[in-house]
Amino acid sequence: MWKETTKRERNMKIFREELDEFLPTSILDFHVHILNSGVVPAGERFDCAGHPIEKYDLEDLTCDLADLYPGRAVSAVCFGFPDVRYDLQKSNNYLAEKCDGIRFFPFRLFDPHESSDAFQKDLETRRFVGIKPYPDYVRRSNINDVEIREMLPDWAMETVNALGLIVMLHIPRKARLADPLNQSQIIELCAKYPRAKIVLAHIGRAYFLKNITGNLENLKDIPNLFFDLTMVSNWEVLEYLFQRVDGSKIFYGTDIPLGLAPGKSVEINDQYTYVTPVAWHLSISDDHGKLVFTSFIYEEIRAIKKAVQRLGLGRSFVEGMFYSNGMRLLTARNSI
Repeated sequence: MWKETTKRERNMKIFREELDEFLPTSILDFHVHILNSGVVPAGERFDCAGHPIEKYDLEDLTCDLADLYPGRAVSAVCFGFPDVRYDLQKSNNYLAEKCDGIRFFPFRLFDPHESSDAFQKDLETRRFVGIKPYPDYVRRSNINDVEIREMLPDWAMETVNALGLIVMLHIPRKARLADPLNQSQIIELCAKYPRAKIVLAHIGRAYFLKNITGNLENLKDIPNLFFDLTMVSNWEVLEYLFQRVDGSKIFYGTDIPLGLAPGKSVEINDQYTYVTPVAWHLSISDDHGKLVFTSFIYEEIRAIKKAVQRLGLGRSFVEGMFYSNGMRLLTARNSI
């Protein structure tokens, strides 16, 4: 069993002693990936932090949420895995049909090379409340050359803006939030499409302190720009964000199923990496077996808790971040 939930006694101990009193009774995870059967090419499996899986569907999610957060009512924003080799249509169809828009909210994977008519029809007639673009869908030979405007062409954003939908934006380029071109294109995107809600996934992929320092000043007051905390377990990054951005613009997220795996994001010499107990292409692994791990999710909540306590933020801040901020955005269609 690779999932680190309260089914393991050591995680139940962490939950009871460190998280139970801190977490609100209602939780909205604003960043969950779903991998329904048949999406991954035949004979392949998704590498979930070193643990190969063939599927992760809404039934799996429902069970895991109960085991992660005992006694909580948990909802989730769900989208597929943005991999150009995977079946995008099968993924989008599954979420549109299975997500109820009450507990589970579907976002549509978006490929800028797809049919504009099919895209518009999907958003106008199905339950999607947002879209999920990704740098890989641009299909540049060097992924670090991708620009936000290529991920989100005007023809797509016009529909998103008209419908007042959400964009879960995983920003491109090696410098991420610190990249001047990214910053200018985020500002341009938000200004040009004011009824669209732009969420910077992973706080703009700022997993280490130097990457966020000084890079929020031009972004923090944009009315239709928001931030999710997914997979950020650096309390200094979180504290920096909490000090500078209005709390109503911050959402909790986990990257489930990746977040269920054992591991942690760490900062080393103004860089970040993941540490996991098994080999993974994005991590350094504990091949000596010296560490006992909990989940990425519990490490993230620990960091959130530390930043909240250091800043003396109140219960309303915590409840907003974990639930009401995101739920308000999901239900405020066509407005900011």
